[in-house]
Amino acid sequence: MNRQELINTLVARRDASGLSTADIALRSGLTERSVRNALSLQGNPQMSSLLALVDALGLELQLAPKGFGETTGTDPGYRPVATRVGHAVAQAPASPPYTTTNNKRRSP
Repeated sequence: MNRQELINTLVARRDASGLSTADIALRSGLTERSVRNALSLQGNPQMSSLLALVDALGLELQLAPKGFGETTGTDPGYRPVATRVGHAVAQAPASPPYTTTNNKRRSP
């Protein structure tokens, strides 16, 4: 996800939530001007402002290795955005976590 896609995602979340710039400023601790600038087409918020915005919008920022979640059978231009490592684990084929051959307890 590039910077512009991130800003577009934040703007879409703001619009969907019905929050005003003033509401987001109040929730994030930023000034209204900082919120407007960060969510503008040329927005380039500092990391601290970005984290405050993400939290104010009820989101969380996560990092994943580049290419995480990619599959080889899709369109070459398609690059999925990983949201949670746990999601990938949940999609893995089910297998018993432990197999035991002896259920007897050892005595101390």
